[in-house]
Amino acid sequence: MNQIDNGKFVISLDFELQWGVRDKRSIEEYGQNIVNVHKVIPRLLDVFNNNGIKATFATLGFLFFESKETLLQNLPEIFPEYTNKNLSPYNGYFEKLGTDAKTDFFHFAPQLIKLIKQYPEQEIASHTFSHYYCLEPGQKIDEFKADIITAQKVALEQGIQLKSLVFPRNQYRDDYLEVCKEAGIISYRGNEHS
Repeated sequence: MNQIDNGKFVISLDFELQWGVRDKRSIEEYGQNIVNVHKVIPRLLDVFNNNGIKATFATLGFLFFESKETLLQNLPEIFPEYTNKNLSPYNGYFEKLGTDAKTDFFHFAPQLIKLIKQYPEQEIASHTFSHYYCLEPGQKIDEFKADIITAQKVALEQGIQLKSLVFPRNQYRDDYLEVCKEAGIISYRGNEHS
């Protein structure tokens, strides 16, 4: 009798809050969706736990911080130099942040990360530090490397080893995978060829 391999159903969730849409949507038009993430993730964790479902929460590095001050103290050494300056959060966007996680639900989520961490069957993965776009003109591999190293450092400070990466907007390049490997990333989500 031949053994038949069972398929795998993979759930990876982009956990990015307003950072993931800030260049396309304002808080005024999309903010309620972001606030609801703080309600949905605890519910998802309960559903997943009660049904033996394992998921990957691809978490943006910016979300780990308790305050704007600590975020600003932990930025990478270099930033992406996108041709389209609106794509970079480093170009004036930090001025829009609230003081801390208690007052700004749009940009910080350390409590949710701690909650996810309580479920060892769930994976906390990287969604880069700054929602980095690997295919956008102007950015370079050394800027991507600084971003990934910073994401890994921030996670390790909280006892989390990032082993998987979900590239923002599925923008990835084969030549950037070596950077991921050097940073301890062993798997990534990319686009299937069809």
